[in-house]
Amino acid sequence: MPVIRDRVIKGDSKLAIDYIVDAHEAYKHYLNRWLFLGDSYNGGYEYFLGRYLEPYYYESRDDYEKRLRQIALDNHVKAVVGIYNSFLFRRDIKRDFGSIDGIPSLAPFLADADLDGRSFQSFIREMSSLSMVYGNVWVVVDKPAVQSLTRADELQQEIRPYVSMFTPDNVLDWGYSRKANGLYELTYLKVKEEIVEGKQYIREYTPEEINVYMINNKDKVGELFSTMPNELGRVPAVCVYAQRSQVRGVGISPMGDIADIQKELYEFGSEIEQIIRLTNHPSLVKTADTEATAGAGSIIQMPQNMDAGLKPYLLQPDGASIEAVLMAIEKKVDSIDRMASLGGIRSIESRRLSGIGLQTEFQMLNARLADFAMNLEHAEEQIWRLWCLYQGYVWDGEIEYPRTFSIQDKANDIAMLKMAKEANIGDARINQEIDKRIYETITEEYLEDMDEMEEPYEMQSEETHTPVEIGPDMIAHLREMISQGATDDEILQMHPELRGMLNANS
Repeated sequence: MPVIRDRVIKGDSKLAIDYIVDAHEAYKHYLNRWLFLGDSYNGGYEYFLGRYLEPYYYESRDDYEKRLRQIALDNHVKAVVGIYNSFLFRRDIKRDFGSIDGIPSLAPFLADADLDGRSFQSFIREMSSLSMVYGNVWVVVDKPAVQSLTRADELQQEIRPYVSMFTPDNVLDWGYSRKANGLYELTYLKVKEEIVEGKQYIREYTPEEINVYMINNKDKVGELFSTMPNELGRVPAVCVYAQRSQVRGVGISPMGDIADIQKELYEFGSEIEQIIRLTNHPSLVKTADTEATAGAGSIIQMPQNMDAGLKPYLLQPDGASIEAVLMAIEKKVDSIDRMASLGGIRSIESRRLSGIGLQTEFQMLNARLADFAMNLEHAEEQIWRLWCLYQGYVWDGEIEYPRTFSIQDKANDIAMLKMAKEANIGDARINQEIDKRIYETITEEYLEDMDEMEEPYEMQSEETHTPVEIGPDMIAHLREMISQGATDDEILQMHPELRGMLNANS
């Protein structure tokens, strides 16, 4: 029986909340980082609430809040994640469902994977995005605990497995145990679920049972809400990594460094806004007994016996400093593109990179995307294994994500292929390969079977007629070819035997 359940049942309800929300040491260590990464991806109001703008010395709270309202976030994290996903899911994922292909519950699951109207493909795309942001996410496969006599009753009541996704900041605790064969198996998971009417629900998974705890945020007490046996005999969850770390259950975010630079750009944006405001609206320095109002054409009243050295004056910063900030912003954006291997894709202006430089950058990006694809492929197969266990099947299908992505400079590649085409190379197979590359570059579709393309070239380049002999049939055939507009050279090319006849007569 789980330790938390024992303590909750036997202990005081006011102390039970401490047992329920007790978290993994890694959770306590990485929580603030996960919250920052999530806000960096979401941007907007979430980033505003995060208060990631550093306050000035002696800055009042009202002035700090005003600065926060006046600056917007240029969200590079979301842009980079979007570009990565556009390449990962540009080509269809090959899914061979094996023995479960065609079973009645498969199609509804693919159309509505999470019982909230989201298709399985959309769920996988979001799983990919969030795993890149946080480094890993958790996917739980569950099935409603409704008693049904037959499989037909389940289909009628739409009782089937579904998936739920939890970001690391919502997974309080987890545990792995090593089996005799050396395999690590997930044996414990505790996640935070939704808050309903001021009550927080915590779900705990063990191989034996699944417990739900309720925390009343108003009274600060916790209690056991429900418990049910775990029919699978294992924790039905998968940890989806973007990049693994040395801590099991914690991933390394590929967007971490980009989020840090994005925060610097957020600071620079605030600096530019402040420089512009102070340049256009300078500060007025005056004594306490001098009366002045703000606005165009305002009047300043000074005491008649004021010392000339105490006259009011304007304090205005040098606007030239804004150029230095803009140059720093440009350098920071270039570093983001370099870290993400997206310099040739996100660049607004033409990059000063050689053909080899661009090709190397594209190869690095392709390798990074291939790593993401392999992790997603492995995670999806684990999800399908759990789904099959709930349905009484054994997963024997196969999931295949693309390993190569058509990342290239199309304009440059087409120009080079066009030059090769205009070289008029006599070899038909070389010309055929050039046409194939041009087609693949323009359409991003790969021609796997070359034999289908060879036939037209053979028919065009090797078009011949049946050999003819001297006689009425030959004369009629030659007249027909001449009437169709064939020249002497074309006739001789189609009937090379005529050359021998002409030479014999001469």
